[in-house]
Order: sequence, then structure tokens, then C-alpha cells
Amino acid sequence: MSSPIEDCLEYALNARASELIIVEGLSPAVRLNDKVCMIQDAPVIPFGSLDSFVKSLDGESGVLCGGPWCGANWRVRYSREAFGKLASFRPMMPECPHFSELGVPDVMMNLLGVSSGLVLFAGPPCSGKTTTASSYVAAMCQNRMLRGVFLDSVEEFNIPTGDSLVIKSKSKDITKELKQGLLAGTDLFWLGDIDDEHIIPALRAAEAGAIVVGCFNAGNSVGALDAMVCFESSKEMKIAKSLLASNLKALVIQHLIPSVDNSQMVSAWELIYNNQNISNLIRNGEHFKLPPIVAASTTEGMVSMDHSLLALLQAGVISKKDALKYAFDPSKIG
Repeated sequence: MSSPIEDCLEYALNARASELIIVEGLSPAVRLNDKVCMIQDAPVIPFGSLDSFVKSLDGESGVLCGGPWCGANWRVRYSREAFGKLASFRPMMPECPHFSELGVPDVMMNLLGVSSGLVLFAGPPCSGKTTTASSYVAAMCQNRMLRGVFLDSVEEFNIPTGDSLVIKSKSKDITKELKQGLLAGTDLFWLGDIDDEHIIPALRAAEAGAIVVGCFNAGNSVGALDAMVCFESSKEMKIAKSLLASNLKALVIQHLIPSVDNSQMVSAWELIYNNQNISNLIRNGEHFKLPPIVAASTTEGMVSMDHSLLALLQAGVISKKDALKYAFDPSKIG
């Protein structure tokens, strides 16, 4: 007899949902075309169900790869709340898609020439940033021979590495792995989601000449940069600002937006290359000034989110309502 959670996973797959959300003591929900919807007629999930089903929810929060359940593997992100446990289940793709097949702007292909520094992929949950970042890492490894260390805590994809020499480590001491990797001459570090405690070590690895690739949850570029330098200690904040200003190579923001007919989700992008103006903004903590500078820097290969949204709107791919929802400056949408 299947469990209530397994029934919900089956429903999520059949509905092509991007995420199943389980909160003990409440009815389950799924994310469909960027909207969270309760599963009709689904029973309330009893307390203790998540521990019983997953069997490895250690600590107050975490992320893991679970399954196979209902014929698929799942990325499970969980936390312990006052009322019980909460977990989101996301179906994992069997193969990492090719970077050129993701519909990225042509100028983003220039990222494949990066030889050092931090390349950061950001966006809200279920925005596709991990898929894009993984595909980028695969393309880097296949385009030239690199010495790489993969430190992502959850291997969401089987990332093809071509002839590159890649070590996959599941060590929880990321800072130690970064230091040892640098001593061993590592060219590329893939971190997956960057935790707060690893921001400064990752930036130091980028400063030492390695390519560091990671993901961060943020709704826009301003929020991503704010979060990267948000430390309780003023000393750490100053260090993070200086390192980020000097070693950020590129910041990619991604949103997934429902198509007009709701048949698919389409990507809108923002691409920011670090230059002197942007470096000064980061060092001074003036991230709010970033969007107009990006919008005026198209000749340098940058793409603003508003420009991407307007292009999708004019092509009839997304609705004006959704374009305005994600726009930084609604007046640019018209």
C-alpha cells in the first residue's frame, strides 16, 4: 500500500509540477507554472510522515537526493518548523541538458571563455538556475581540459565532463576542500548552492585564480549581491565586499515565466559582467544603482531583465501581466 506522500509524488509527476510541497499537519500542494496550488481532495499529511518516508531528515534543515520514488529521483529540501517538518520535492532530470539548448542569450556563450573568478547563477526557487549552472559547468569541462573539483552537496545531474579531470567530493568541510584544491592546482570549483559560511572562502578561491561556479537564491541581481555581502560582522562584510568587487566575473539571473497559453515555462535572463562601474557599486554597497547601469551596458554584452521580458512580450511568448510582475522598471515594459 502506497503512502500519502508517494501518492502526492505520483500526482506531481502526472501534473508535470515543478515542485511538491509537503507541510506536516496541512494538505499538500504543488507548484504549477509558477503558481502554488493545493492538491484537491488530498488528505492532511500526518505528523511524522516525512521522517517515516524519507528516513534521513537529520538536523534542523538540509538538502538531499532521495528516491527512486514513482520511478524518479527527487531533490528534497527540508526544515523543521514549530508545527512540524516542511519539505519540497523536486523531480530531478536524468541527464544534464546542453548549455546551448537552454535558450540562453547569444552573449551568454561568452561565459565559456572565463578563465578565473566567480560566476554566480541566481534566481528564486524553481527558476532553473541549478539546471543552467550545471549545464554551464558541463560545457566548460567539455570545451577544454580542466582540473575540477565538484563540491555540490547534492548531485542533481550527471554532469558530463569530457576529458577534464574531475574529483567529486561529498566532504562537509568545503573551506578545507577549497584550500586543498588550490594547492593541487584546481582550475574549476563547482559548489552548487553556496552557503553563507562558504561565501568568503569561495571568493578567496576565485581571487587565487580558480573558476568558481555556484548558485544563490535571490529574486533579482540587487538581492543576490546584497545576500553575498550580508554578514553580521562589519569586518567580514568589508572583506566580502572587497573580494566580490574584485573577483565577481559574471552574475546570471534567471526567471521561469508561464507562456501565454500556459503550455510551458520560458526563461527570462539578466546577464551582468563585472566592470569598473559595477565593481565600485559593490565595494560601496550601492547595489540599488545596478539595474540602470546594466540597461545602459548592452554594448558590453550585458542583458537587463527588463529587456529580456520586453523581448518575450513583443514576441507574444508571455503576457503583459507576467512581464510587469518580474520587471524592475515597469515603465520599460510599456
